[in-house]
Amino acid sequence: MLNEKRLAAKLRTLTKYKTLAENQVKNFGDAIQTLSDRQLFRINPKSFADEHGFSTQDSLELFIHSAKIGLFDFSYNLLCPSCGGILESHAGIDSFHSNDFRCEPCDVACELTLDDQIEVSFSLNPAIKKINLDSWSSALNYYDYNFSKNYEKAPEVVEYYNNRMAGYYCLQPDEELSVQIPLQTDNSFIRMASIENNTAVTIHIDEEKGEEREFFIDLLDNGFSPRELYAKGSELHLHISNHRKKQAGMVLLTVNKEKMMQLYEKYPSTIRPFFSAKELLNHQSFRDLFRMQNLSDSLNLNVKSLTIMFTDLRGSTEMYDKAGDHLAYRLVQEHFQILTDVVKRHSGAVVKTMGDAVMATFSNPVDGFLAALDMMSKISKLNANWQEKGYEIGLKVGLNEGMALAVNNDERLDYFGQSVNIAARVQGLAKAGEIWLSESVYQSQGIESKLEELGYTAEKQMASLKGVEQPTVVYKCYLQEAV
Repeated sequence: MLNEKRLAAKLRTLTKYKTLAENQVKNFGDAIQTLSDRQLFRINPKSFADEHGFSTQDSLELFIHSAKIGLFDFSYNLLCPSCGGILESHAGIDSFHSNDFRCEPCDVACELTLDDQIEVSFSLNPAIKKINLDSWSSALNYYDYNFSKNYEKAPEVVEYYNNRMAGYYCLQPDEELSVQIPLQTDNSFIRMASIENNTAVTIHIDEEKGEEREFFIDLLDNGFSPRELYAKGSELHLHISNHRKKQAGMVLLTVNKEKMMQLYEKYPSTIRPFFSAKELLNHQSFRDLFRMQNLSDSLNLNVKSLTIMFTDLRGSTEMYDKAGDHLAYRLVQEHFQILTDVVKRHSGAVVKTMGDAVMATFSNPVDGFLAALDMMSKISKLNANWQEKGYEIGLKVGLNEGMALAVNNDERLDYFGQSVNIAARVQGLAKAGEIWLSESVYQSQGIESKLEELGYTAEKQMASLKGVEQPTVVYKCYLQEAV
């Protein structure tokens, strides 16, 4: 039962955040009360926004702030890119201990990336309502619980698997199950999968290599044993024992491998946009609200595509000499606040400040580029106010897009790699009022036309960047009147 008093208290707390409008919080609370237990489990905030009339940005703000005050809980779900199965689910990003993973039920190996392999979802905190999900009672409920709601298999694939399902079983600890399976003439193998344990055993149907018709299979903490068998005959006899301390679901499928691969290729799954771990880590509110001190020193996760921005100021040192520490510090801090607000407005996050410089990251090049343009406009307005007093600063911006590593650096989530180095070097080419772009950013859809629309000139150049062997294509972007 929903604890209405506790929910009301949490909603009142949400209204205390200046970034959240009171009417949005009220609508948020009203929407929560209409959802079923299943809908309150692993919510995709992007889908929630579409279904309940929120903007995506507002929905993300509401859920992130709700997680901070204990209204909702984070869940980092590692997804198989083939089937959408949830192979691991953790409350913290640093609980993933390897950059490689394997979906045993699909027999697919992949590299773990924050971009599209880890989905961030939100579930209502048990103190507000204890969610009861009947996830073991049927194959349908079992699949519903253990697969991402953001992966929708094609009807043709679903029909094939439904026709090929030989059985679904739920075994309690130390329970043994015996089943007999008649074989169809076009079977190439039988696969028994325990999705929540990310393990499977494949029984190949081969009259030449097959040794027998009866097999004994054990489910251990590290998966099924054995994991591959060869059988013959028209009927199999399987004896399965669950030696784990938890109950386990198991699905038996009689599959023709060629047919299965053809269906997956012809009818790929539809993947709804979901909130990825990369997007969460590039969200300013997340960085502002959540302490990172508990991150493991061994954290080392791949990001396939990260847009990195570096900024710096011209004239701040001279201003300290001219205006004095107090006034100069005030102007520099005002500049930091402008840049932070702009980064947040464009779905990015400030990673760190270094002197007068800022490092920020974005989930895509267009967001980073629009933020750079916005910064230039805002700093220009800031200068208009300060020029009357005889002071002025100049902003220099560089952007690059590429692969990076998310790491724990001095109790802070940071990024490392050649793409980060290049972004810093590209910024180093800029003068006041200039935005310099690497080719990967400039070639992103919509950027060239936006430059033209706003009156920016873009000059293509070849630059020798420190630490980069080959000359690098870069673009110097500026307004004529700014030079």
